[in-house]
Amino acid sequence: MNDKPDERRRLARITLVGAALFAPRSNTRAITAVVDNVNRLGAGLHAKESLPVRELVMVSMAFLDQHGREQQEKLPGRVAWTKPWEKGHLIGVVWDEPVTKDKNRYLAAYIEESLKETA
Repeated sequence: MNDKPDERRRLARITLVGAALFAPRSNTRAITAVVDNVNRLGAGLHAKESLPVRELVMVSMAFLDQHGREQQEKLPGRVAWTKPWEKGHLIGVVWDEPVTKDKNRYLAAYIEESLKETA
């Protein structure tokens, strides 16, 4: 018997709630979304509209740095899954490349600090 809980994700998701723009890379029409959670490999969002699974997307998020200045991260990825939700759609996105300090300075720092707090 396996005593370990069933964990679908390789990395735990960190709660991160904030506005985002979610746009197919094939055109410029952006969808307003809310990021619910994030990790180095992807994110969970909710939006009134949805995109097809496997759609290539660009997700733009804003963060405040340690000085209170807004910094923006843009991460390319693809839609991994969607589910209907009472207020629209839940959407899972997998990043094209894992989040790193070199490429995604502010998001990487947020994830790192959040993981320290939960350890």
